Amino acid sequence: MAQANTSKLREVASAATAGKAAPIVRAIDVGFGLVKCSLPGSGFMSFPSMAVPADASAVRTLSTRRRDTFDVPVNGATYEVGRDVGLAQSGGSFGRDVTDEFYRGAIYEALAKGALRYMAEAGDAEIDLLVLGLPVNQYNDAKRRDYLRQTYEGAVDLGDGKTVSVRKVAVQAQPMGGYAALDGHLEELNRTIAATAGALQPLSSGEELDDLSVLMVDAGEHTLDWLLIQQGAINPRASGAASDAGRHRVVRAVLESLAADIGRPLGPAVLPRINEALRLKKEVKLSGVAYDLTRYEPVIMSVVEDSVNRMVDGLRDAHEIIDLMVLVGGQPERYRDVLARRFPAIPVFIMPEPLSANVRGFQLIGEALVEEA
Repeated sequence: MAQANTSKLREVASAATAGKAAPIVRAIDVGFGLVKCSLPGSGFMSFPSMAVPADASAVRTLSTRRRDTFDVPVNGATYEVGRDVGLAQSGGSFGRDVTDEFYRGAIYEALAKGALRYMAEAGDAEIDLLVLGLPVNQYNDAKRRDYLRQTYEGAVDLGDGKTVSVRKVAVQAQPMGGYAALDGHLEELNRTIAATAGALQPLSSGEELDDLSVLMVDAGEHTLDWLLIQQGAINPRASGAASDAGRHRVVRAVLESLAADIGRPLGPAVLPRINEALRLKKEVKLSGVAYDLTRYEPVIMSVVEDSVNRMVDGLRDAHEIIDLMVLVGGQPERYRDVLARRFPAIPVFIMPEPLSANVRGFQLIGEALVEEA
C-alpha cells in the first residue's frame, strides 16, 4: 500500500514555495452518507451522498429560492446533487448506492462531480493534485485505484459549460486521512489517554504517534473500515473492512423494527428521515405521527456489537499489540462505548469533528505529496 510519509506530514506547511505559486491541492471523501471536500481558502464542506435524476420541468423552478444543487452529467444522463438534494427526493427515489460497487457507479461519479462543481464555483479552474479516498477493501484493489485516477485526471465536464482540469489524482485508504490529521488534536487525545487505566502515557509531541501501533476505525455509512498503522505504515494483514456493518445497517434495523411496530411497510425514502432523527436524537415524523426512536436502542447496540465483533475477528489477534484506537466517521460514540468495554486498558479516542476527519487528513497528505514531488 503506497502512502505519504507520515513524518513529512508532521512538518509540511501550506505556504507556497518561495518564488512560486502554491500548487492547488484539493481533497474529496465520497462516503455512503456524506460527501466531504476541501475548498479554496482552506475551507471544508459536505453534502448528502444522494444523486437524483434531474427534473427538467418548469415545476422545479416554482420556489421562493433556488435550491443549492447542481445538475451534473454522467454517461449521457443528468443528476441533481448538492446541499439541498433532499428537496428533489420523492416517493421511492432513494438517490443512493450502498453497495460494494459504489465507487465505479453513476452515483459516485455524480457526487464526485458535484464536489468538483462546488470547487469550480469557488474559483478552481485547475487542480494540481486531487486526493480521493476509498474504503480499505476497495483501496486494496489496484484496479479500483487505477479506475479513479483514469476517470478524474484530465478535463472533467461538470455541466452547465463548467469544467475543471485535474493534473494528477492520488487515492488513499479512507482511515489514513484521520491518522494524518491526528496530531492536530494532541491535547484532546492526551486527555483520553490520561483517563484510561492502561500502560500508554500522554504524548509529548505528534512525532511519538509514529512509535505506536494505532488502530484507525472508520464507522461509515455502509462499511466499517479499520487500519492498523505501525510506525507510520499500514499493516495490511491486520487491516480490512466489513461490508454492511456501518450506519446504514443501523438505520435499516430501526426502520424494520418501526415498520413492525406500526403495522405497515416503510419504503427506502423513509431511511434518511430515520437517519436524521437518530443523529439529532429527535422523534421521527411519519404521516403526521411522531415516533420516539430511543426504544430501539437495544436493536441499535446489537448491530454495533456485531460489527465490532467482525472487526476484532478481522484483526487476527493483532489487538494484543494495539496502543491506541482512534475513531472517525459519523456517530462513532456507540462504537467507542463497545470498544472501551471490550478493551478497557486501550485508549479509545474519537477525533473532533469525526465526519470531516478523513478529508482534512487527505488535504494534509496531498500537500505533503506536492512538497515531495
